[in-house]
Amino acid sequence: MVKLRDGFQFGVHQEVALWLLAAIALHPDVRARVAGFAPERGVDPTLDTIRRIVYGDRPSREAMAELAPTGTLRRFALIERSDGGGPEVHESRQTWAISRRVLAFLHGDDRIDPELARLVAIRAPLPLDAVAVADPAKAEIAAALRVPNAVVLVSGAPGAGRRTVLTAAHPATLEVDARALSREPGQLIRQLRAIAREHRLLGRAPLVANLDSLGELAALIPTELAPLVDGPLLLTCGARRPPLRFDRDRTLVHVELPPATSAQRGTLWLTALGQGSHDDAEHLAGQYPLAPAMIHAAARVARTRAVDRPLVPDDIYAGIRTVLDDKLGDHARRVTVTQTWDDLVLPQDHLDAVIELMARVRERRRVYESWGFGAKVGKGLGVAALFSGPPGTGKTMVAALIARDLGLELYQVDMARLTSKYIGETEKHLSELFDAAEAGHAVLLFDEADSLFGKRTEVRSSNDRYANLETNYLLQRLESFTGTCILTSNHEGNIDPAFLRRLALHVRFEVPDEAERAALWRAMLPAAAPVAPNLELADLARRYAMSGGYIRNAAVRAAFLAADQGTPISAAHLDCAARREYEAMGKLAA
Repeated sequence: MVKLRDGFQFGVHQEVALWLLAAIALHPDVRARVAGFAPERGVDPTLDTIRRIVYGDRPSREAMAELAPTGTLRRFALIERSDGGGPEVHESRQTWAISRRVLAFLHGDDRIDPELARLVAIRAPLPLDAVAVADPAKAEIAAALRVPNAVVLVSGAPGAGRRTVLTAAHPATLEVDARALSREPGQLIRQLRAIAREHRLLGRAPLVANLDSLGELAALIPTELAPLVDGPLLLTCGARRPPLRFDRDRTLVHVELPPATSAQRGTLWLTALGQGSHDDAEHLAGQYPLAPAMIHAAARVARTRAVDRPLVPDDIYAGIRTVLDDKLGDHARRVTVTQTWDDLVLPQDHLDAVIELMARVRERRRVYESWGFGAKVGKGLGVAALFSGPPGTGKTMVAALIARDLGLELYQVDMARLTSKYIGETEKHLSELFDAAEAGHAVLLFDEADSLFGKRTEVRSSNDRYANLETNYLLQRLESFTGTCILTSNHEGNIDPAFLRRLALHVRFEVPDEAERAALWRAMLPAAAPVAPNLELADLARRYAMSGGYIRNAAVRAAFLAADQGTPISAAHLDCAARREYEAMGKLAA
């Protein structure tokens, strides 16, 4: 009880009240004797019964205040209602018992409240000098923690080490993932009070991670959690800091974490893998500039895969793919490509644009950081491109080839899983998607992008207003995105002009001309496939004005026709297949 008294700073009467309820919970004879004081015989006592036993028959102002909702016992949920009724039950009929968590604590149980186990964690911290965060940021956090009642808010990209640096600077923390907290205000308040109770029981500072995931409910942190915390309150959020207003007795210190440098990432790779040379680590840091948390996760997967043998590159690549799938899998799927640039036929100006796009991704660190253009541009340091044009012109294939040549993973966004009919859910999913892509340095592909990036409309109903809010959020998030995303669309005119202004590149894919179609027919026939002489590919190109996707389908269709007949692929097979594809397009062959 001494720990309780010191931790919650309550007086002698409140301590007696707790002892009374503890005795009622543990000893039937005490319960029976207490039952004689009030008509609620056989059940827990009401507040009135507790007042008369602890404070005497004439309740004082002190007794009324200490047992009020704002009193320590009820505000920290040291005592809880046991009658099972709702707020409509009059206070005279409400019964009270000692909290099960407090009763367990009095028996020496220092484990986290089982009801909070899903929300709260205690982890062993790293030494501060081992955390891959810039030294000025570490010094700023350490200085802030010396300020009485400081609120230290660390912002930055997910996986950048926000939580790690805070726990290293203040090892006695109680970590709370805000993403797991309730979105129902009443339930959230109860959770925050239970967290405050745990903080005082265990003597650990609350660390609320991913605060921005709460949206507008983040405003409850200053009003419902901060007043119950004795000492520092630690918070983390993304690049966009939520508005927070604390009382005057709280000093808010905001520390922005810069991305890890290439040298820091190299050191992280070397340490996390436990083997390899500095040159290997520098290659990984340059080729896969993952966030620190993702580097550690990928290294764990790689070591597990290798078991007792030395690591090989495939182990590391498998680890990277695993953590990316884990982060992005809820809203996107990884795309692999088997084709090569030889399978693609594009005009030279299109190829030049693609080469420029890859240069923007490959050299942006040099241009923005080493050459100083980042300070001139200010924001929008990511790379966003639009590939527009009719179906089958190679838009998605080019995106996949670009990602492969850059050594990056391409993830195609699942629009059905991304969008939601519930207000605010789509923005939440978009935030998770972009954050994960930034942390994992993955390329995002939005196929049929006009369904998400469509023009804002005149507000005639609440649905229009919320749709426009989603578009506004997407505009802001795309502008602050530091990664790479490619949009494809068959109807570029439906895309909001504001998105077009934010694009680094716009390539319009056209239906190939006759010469390009002939080249595509040749590219679609594999070297291993048996083909007859005199296929008359130029004639096919002249007669059937199809894009590459339809030509590919026709070539495969002809192959199956030939295989079924046990003959090489002939001009007749190709002509039959092309005619059927052409008619499926709604056109008549000449």
